[in-house]
Amino acid sequence: MDDATQDAFRQLEELEEKVHRAAEALKALRAQRDAAQAEADKLRAALKERGETLRQLEARLVEFQTEREQVRSRIEQLVARIDSLTDSSASSD
Repeated sequence: MDDATQDAFRQLEELEEKVHRAAEALKALRAQRDAAQAEADKLRAALKERGETLRQLEARLVEFQTEREQVRSRIEQLVARIDSLTDSSASSD
């Protein structure tokens, strides 16, 4: 085998090695992409769940605020009645 043939074989081996390394790198990148996609899907699902929880909590907050206002109004009415009873009993003394 002459030098030109040996050089051609060496170049072919180097090319095969480069192709092999590129294939391994591609395989690793695909695995990373798949893992990242799975993580993104998981995070999207968690975000959706948190959004639903937030909407529920906001609705409950509105309910509690409404209830608080109703209680406040009832307490004010009771205080006014107590005051009127106190005033009327003080004036009848």
